[in-house]
Amino acid sequence: MRILMAIAAAAALGLAACSQAETENAADDAAQATEEAGSAVGEAAHDAGEAVEGAVNDAATEVEHATDDNPATN
Repeated sequence: MRILMAIAAAAALGLAACSQAETENAADDAAQATEEAGSAVGEAAHDAGEAVEGAVNDAATEVEHATDDNPATN
């Protein structure tokens, strides 16, 4: 989230001192950077979700084994 704020701030400061063409180029660059940052955040969230899912499944398996009274299945 901080990266998005930094990008927006940099873009705003840059836009204030530019010509129309430079402003449009800076806006395009900011949009591209924001899109890339959003994609990276999405990938990181997906990876975190996968890690949490694996940890929860492992914990559930351990609980199942710990509470199983049948010695043949432990």
